[in-house]
Amino acid sequence: MRRSFPSILLLLMVLPACGTPSEFRPLPAALGDLRGVALGFEGLRPLDGGALYSAFLSLDNGDIVRLGGFNVNDAGRPIDPQGDVIDRFSGSENLFSSVSLVVAVEPLGVVGETPGPAVIMQGPFIDGIASLSVPAPLFVAAAAGSYRVFTPTDGPGTNEGSGAWAISVGGEGTMTLPPLNNLYLYEHFMVIDGMPITMGRFVADDVADFANPWSGPLEAPAFPGEDFLENDPSGFGFPANLSGAQLLVTLEPILNDSELPFQLVILQGTLPAGVSGGEVIELTNVSANFPIGTAIIY
Repeated sequence: MRRSFPSILLLLMVLPACGTPSEFRPLPAALGDLRGVALGFEGLRPLDGGALYSAFLSLDNGDIVRLGGFNVNDAGRPIDPQGDVIDRFSGSENLFSSVSLVVAVEPLGVVGETPGPAVIMQGPFIDGIASLSVPAPLFVAAAAGSYRVFTPTDGPGTNEGSGAWAISVGGEGTMTLPPLNNLYLYEHFMVIDGMPITMGRFVADDVADFANPWSGPLEAPAFPGEDFLENDPSGFGFPANLSGAQLLVTLEPILNDSELPFQLVILQGTLPAGVSGGEVIELTNVSANFPIGTAIIY
């Protein structure tokens, strides 16, 4: 069972005088002005390329309070650009009336006055403590499916091991995905020799993805999938050899234009060695690995 709050992050506070950890609890409102927030995470990945996380509070009067930008270390603790742990985020006003907290990804490393669209965690405050989780679509834990290896866009019997589609031999869809909310789109990726390449974004399991940039000249099925046959980007060689490749289905923030998979992987599967076409790749639901966190006002 995963802990909702790593004890080394927020339940413990180091005393400056001697460095001995002691139990830390939020202060009651009667003690006065509360302007600090402690954050801790589990499963939240460190960002690179200059990207940052941002944190914002919503108060009961409708005000938005910016706590600032941060990254995380491997232990899930928030850190500043120098790699120093941020034990306390300070607000510009009394935070006791906070009703919720949002964490977003800022791909350009710029934190504005409101959260960016790439929201990754949020949660309401109850008695000064908020349990943070991914605002994923309902029933994402029930998502399931498979892909079949074949290349419909260059005709039968040609490069059959260089494509994968969520469609059965009988022409039926092979994925079950819940309806999306207003924060995310689905996207699938093939990770070939450790390098991810997009297979396109899509909105439902029974419609085609938005584009097939690598597919051949023939009409593609009206289901998510991709043939890796043409227009190979730098570092790839098409027709691709998909032996041992990994297939990912992710939740992607609607306005996130990164070419890399977002860290919210729902389904994943691995193609076998020596793939030649016709293989069915069963996917495993890994949404239980979505990040979680805790915020405490003090």
